[in-house]
Amino acid sequence: MHKIQRPFPGRSLRNIALCLPVMASLASPLAAQSDYATPFAFTDYAGSGASGSADGTGAAARFNEPYGVALDSAGNLYVADKNNDTIRVITTAGAVTTLAGMAGMQGSTDATGNLASFDGPTGITVGSGGDLYVADSLNNTIRRVTSSGSVSTVAGVPGSAGSTDGPGSAALFSQPSGIAIDSTGNLFVTDFANNTIREITQAGVVTTLVGTAGTPGSTDSTGVSAYFRSPIGITIDPSGNLYVTDTGNNTIRKITPGGTTTTLAGMAGTSGTADGTGTAARFNSPRGITIDSSGNLYVADSGNSTIRKITAAGAVTTLAGSPGSFANSPGTGAFALFDVPVGIAVDGSGNLYVAQELGDIISKGAVTTTSIPVITGQPVSQAIAAGSTVAFHAASSGLPAPTYQWYFNGTALSNGGNVSGATGPTLLITGASAPNAGSYSFKATNSSGTVQSSAATLAISSSTDVGRLINISCRSQVGTGANILISGFVVGGAGTAGSEPLLVRASGPALAAFDVAGLLPDPELQIFSGMVVLGTNMGWGGNAAIASAASAVGAFPWTSPSSDDSALLESLSPGAYTAQISGQSGDTGVALVEVYDNTPSHTAASPRLINISARTQVGTGGSILIAGFVIGGSTSRTVLIRASGPALAAFNVAGTLPDPELQLYAGSSSLLAANDGWGGDPVIAAAAASVNAFAWTSPTSNDSALLVTLAPGAYTAQVSGASGDTGVALIEVYEVP
Repeated sequence: MHKIQRPFPGRSLRNIALCLPVMASLASPLAAQSDYATPFAFTDYAGSGASGSADGTGAAARFNEPYGVALDSAGNLYVADKNNDTIRVITTAGAVTTLAGMAGMQGSTDATGNLASFDGPTGITVGSGGDLYVADSLNNTIRRVTSSGSVSTVAGVPGSAGSTDGPGSAALFSQPSGIAIDSTGNLFVTDFANNTIREITQAGVVTTLVGTAGTPGSTDSTGVSAYFRSPIGITIDPSGNLYVTDTGNNTIRKITPGGTTTTLAGMAGTSGTADGTGTAARFNSPRGITIDSSGNLYVADSGNSTIRKITAAGAVTTLAGSPGSFANSPGTGAFALFDVPVGIAVDGSGNLYVAQELGDIISKGAVTTTSIPVITGQPVSQAIAAGSTVAFHAASSGLPAPTYQWYFNGTALSNGGNVSGATGPTLLITGASAPNAGSYSFKATNSSGTVQSSAATLAISSSTDVGRLINISCRSQVGTGANILISGFVVGGAGTAGSEPLLVRASGPALAAFDVAGLLPDPELQIFSGMVVLGTNMGWGGNAAIASAASAVGAFPWTSPSSDDSALLESLSPGAYTAQISGQSGDTGVALVEVYDNTPSHTAASPRLINISARTQVGTGGSILIAGFVIGGSTSRTVLIRASGPALAAFNVAGTLPDPELQLYAGSSSLLAANDGWGGDPVIAAAAASVNAFAWTSPTSNDSALLVTLAPGAYTAQVSGASGDTGVALIEVYEVP
């Protein structure tokens, strides 16, 4: 019930991602998603990332979906090891032992040590006398564990779910999840499936403090008039105020001692990653929560795989993790990665302890001003066609920020000839030839030390089937007026002649097969050359040539000949073109535009797609800009990807996205790179000039860009507002010759 499955909202279409990110594979540096104002350096504290139940010290220990964590006054950390059905203790030296329960033995037995049994324990807290209190979730009970491992049931009936108030076994719970204790020994429990917060007195009497069982909602009010939706985490401040992660609402709620509930941060029903104050902030399935001695809250934002901080005024910042990157990796700020962080605790020195449910590991985060560099992305080997451009990327974390030195076959490189960026994060080699073939690596250095990357090889291929763009697809909300879906593409390439056959499709009704809601019911497709309309279609009508071309290029099939989906087959000479999708009847909805290279057999002289772009209104949640592209051929291709927002103001575009964040995925799941501000990067500027992209005049603008060399395959570029805002954005993908 509590386990977050990595998010897959719907099925995927071939060559375009309709899914959210899953697992990170960092091939180039991830830009910070926040200001990371308080630098935390995270290390692996206990566990190795492999599931198991072994006791031991540090990496020798094993966990199986560890969930809640809590600290005692001596600094020992207690863990509710959910899938092992045990309670574990970690000493300050990192030694892990099992205090109560036996791995793999589910049950509800009250006893001592491994004779006691639990079923899916989640929340855990420590009383002033050293006793532990556990939300034994799947038993629907609250358990007490003494320092000697003696287990007893405080309230609830094993196996009996309900919402009854009363003393001890007369009370019923339904999947209790989080638990906190006040200075007088009263317990407070998030009753997950009941959508309520319960209180248990020292005498074991259970009452419902706020919420109404069986009535999920998000209303702020007092007592049973306040509503919650699947609350999980809970903590308490010295004044008796409770703070709850209202997980199903993606909010953080505050409950006063008098039972008045308010929303401290986040907006009910809206998930996201944005930092901000109060309702401007966004969370994604927040679960664990804790509070420090200064009144700051720390939240395990499980669905975002990040750690968030909330001040008493409700100001939210991201401390560590990269949204959507589900992996465990020690590091600082955005380079510390988590695999579903759930439990969180803070000690008197401000150190954080995080349980990673799917990472099967406990991490420790210490406030730091310096840290040795950590390689967070190794350079990737490439095979490119002779005369092509190749980019290698360095990615590392550390404080202060590391500097870089690139090496070729073990010798330090310098700029000159066809090499640039030798002391930067991106090494660029233009017009690569046989003398450039070999081994490339980098060193990252700061005042704390130096680390060496692994080596990547560059191979020069003689293949005539060179890497090239063969498809673009963009899914977006189609509005009216200036907010229709506009996709541009350029046909050409040095030394090419003739024309290129293309299949262009506009899907609306056909997306229903992929569980996409709010579809554009009748997409109208037009192809322009400048202001001249080359073709228009308002319903493909089961055209046999369209169906055959779609099958040949691997497009997903349209099963209804009578649908209002639209398509055109065009043979286009070198030049710039635009595909525009609007509602035939002026209606709105989600549509997908695809442009496919329909060349039966490619030669070096065949024109190809050398630039693809899409401009649309960027919203939040499922309304961000999602553009897919495919690199065909047998060699890698270097591309420049840009997300323009502020830069569009020079073209009198109104309502531009003020801070576009760009993320690149392999297929629909593996995060390769991200950027949320290009910073005037001279390598990016030079690449843009080489492909005749319009100039970005402000190096401090929030426009974002990536320069990457990619192997043949399908990729997805996503553009969203870094602060959760909305507006018009343009995404461009250029072949870099």
